[in-house]
Amino acid sequence: MPRHEVTVSSASLKRKGDHSIAATLLDISIYGCRIEADAVFKEGERVTVTVDEYAPMKATLVWQKTKQAGCRFADALDTEVLRRLTLAS
Repeated sequence: MPRHEVTVSSASLKRKGDHSIAATLLDISIYGCRIEADAVFKEGERVTVTVDEYAPMKATLVWQKTKQAGCRFADALDTEVLRRLTLAS
């Protein structure tokens, strides 16, 4: 699925047992996203991605480089949520 470039600075990531980390959503598709955060992540790490008022999304980090990381959602993102996020950016 194609990725849509966005800039949503109201995103956050949460690791198991950790506090939320402020993040910026850089691109998104129904299967995953690319985020930027002031943190170091490990490939395979499970996180929860939250964007605005939308329901938190469980994800696995599939790559990490500098302050950016790619996440694969555990469940496909609702297409209406994807539409709203891409239109809002």
